[in-house]
Order: sequence, then structure tokens, then C-alpha cells
Amino acid sequence: MSDNDSNEKKSPPKKESKKKKPKCPSPNTIVIHVCDESKKINKDFHCPRDLLVEEMKYFAEYLATDVKTCEEVDISVHCDVQIFDWLMRYVQRDREESSDVPQLEPTNVISILISSDFLKMDGLVQLCITYCHDHVNDIIAAPCNMNCITGDILTRISELFTISEIELVKDRKDKFKSKLYAKKIEALLEMSSVSQGLFKCASCLRLLTSVLQCKVPCTSGRITVGYNGMLMYNHYKDVCFDVSQYLIKMRQQGKSWRELYWRLWASLNYMTCSKCHHTFPLTEYYQCLSHPEEPVFKDGDDQISAAVGVYPCCRQKALRFDPLTCPKGCEKIKHRSDVACYMVNRFNTVTSGHCCSLTLLQPGIAVV
Repeated sequence: MSDNDSNEKKSPPKKESKKKKPKCPSPNTIVIHVCDESKKINKDFHCPRDLLVEEMKYFAEYLATDVKTCEEVDISVHCDVQIFDWLMRYVQRDREESSDVPQLEPTNVISILISSDFLKMDGLVQLCITYCHDHVNDIIAAPCNMNCITGDILTRISELFTISEIELVKDRKDKFKSKLYAKKIEALLEMSSVSQGLFKCASCLRLLTSVLQCKVPCTSGRITVGYNGMLMYNHYKDVCFDVSQYLIKMRQQGKSWRELYWRLWASLNYMTCSKCHHTFPLTEYYQCLSHPEEPVFKDGDDQISAAVGVYPCCRQKALRFDPLTCPKGCEKIKHRSDVACYMVNRFNTVTSGHCCSLTLLQPGIAVV
């Protein structure tokens, strides 16, 4: 045996170390594994079980009360790490050791809104919806994708907006404004006074309801006299008319959702004229038929000549007594109605500074 061999010390055999599984900080703490595929980042978040179930109701069905150890639950979430970090800080905002209360910003509110809605964080969803209403112009100007706002969230946001507020929204690229008008059209058509019996008359081409059809005159051939001697207007329902198809047709013709809203709004708001005494939709506000000159009747013993005259302006016949009281005239003027005048002035005020404001109430486009 050489000296070198005798000096060598035999090392004891190494014991294979068993890999220990990572333990949770406490039995009541849940570990959430977040995978951000776009940034290629993985991060773990810790949250007390009760707090997580209370704030994020999405996890309630996965975190049963009889589960005693965190090892029995493995939660993995595919989400933006920064957004989920914001959500976790919001969840733990009321804890004593938490001093960092996250704030909503135009650049993150949309992502937080969609994520909180998915995780069933109802309180946060309402905060985001209110923030979207109060800061809509800043959000539109921010580099964010608003196409993901659909369904119930879009409906709840639109309900906070008045038409005047929508008109003031600055949306040059039309990222969100048209969606608000589309929702307002749905609300307009779902109103009880509109949804009950909305139809289009095949004769006069007006949009009517079951209430308005008795007040609005149709063409002269659709008038009868009732048992009480009163005139009755018999509108003929167009069985082929469908509101949804009408909107699709108008969209295909290049009409914006804004134009469609104001067209429907003006078509479904009726007033009574103090000059011609007829009920009219606001789309016909500038179509009160009138003669600029008074009729001339001949004096004499002839009863027919005394009953039938003529308008000097256009040579049309004039009757002293017209039982049909149909609108007649050689020129069109504004209807005389204080309420209609107020509504049209209000319309012009709301749409001031925008194109097609007055033309939306002009009779150029028939509601067909």
C-alpha cells in the first residue's frame, strides 16, 4: 500500500436528499400561479382563502369550505401580471398592513373592467363602469382596445350616458361612440310605449304604435267615419316590415348609428300642430302644408259657387266646409307647436357643431 493510498480518507456515502415541496405561508393562504404569455413571465400571488372568496367570487366554487390545506388546490391564471397585481392589491386594500391602494387610470381601466367582470368582482366592476362614464374622453384618447366592451357591460355603461353627453364625446376614430348610440337605439325600441305594436304603415310609410295610429292621419283613401261621426284613420300595416332589417338596410347604405338614432327618435315623437290641427312626427316638422294666400269665394245666390272657392296662389279649389280635413297646401312651412318647437330647439342645441344636425329632421329620407 503506498503512502498516498494510506493518506486518502474515505468519505462517507452521500445520502440522496429528497426534494421538499414548497409549503404555503399558512394553511389558510391560497397560492395563485399567474402566467403572462405575452411577456413570458410567471409569478405567484398569495391571498387568504376567505378574502379571495369574498372579493373574487369566481373562485368560490373551486375553494370549498371543507378544503383544509392549500396543497389540495392549484390555481393557475393566464393574465397580464401587472393587471393581476393591481387586482390583488385592490383585494387586500382594507388590510392593516396594506398601504398601497391602487388607482384606476385611463390606460388600465378597460383591462381591469374585463378582468374584474370575469372574476365576478361586482363592486370593482361598478367602479370601473362609473369611471368609464366620467373619463370617457381620456379613455378614448389612451392607447387601449375598447372592442372588448360588449354585452351587459356595454349596456350598463350606456345607461349612465344621456344623449347630450354622447354628443359631447370626442371620438375621432369612432372607437366607442357608435356603440353607445347602438345601445340607445335598443333602449328606444324597448320602451313600453314603442315596443307594444310598433309597425310601419304601407300607405303613408310612417312608423306608428298602437296608440298613435288613431291620431295620425293616413292618406285620403284610408279615412272612414265612425259610428259617432268622428273621422277614423285606417293605417295598413306592412307585414314585411322588421325594425332589425330596417336598421341593417340603413347601415348598408352608409348611415351611422348616430343618424339612425336621431331618425328613429324623430319618427317616434309626435306633436299636434295648432295651425293644421293634425298630429305629426318630428320628421315632418318642416312639412306643414299651407297656402300663402287666403281662399276667395264668389258672392251670389248660387250655393255651389258660394261653397267652393279658389286659392289665388295656386288656383286649387277651396271648400268652406271640408269634412275630411286632410292637409292641403301649395307650400311647406313649420308646424305650429310649442312643444315641437322646444324639442327641435333642444335637438339643435344637443347636436350643435356636428354635421347633419338639421338634415336629420328633414324629409329627405323616408322611413321604409
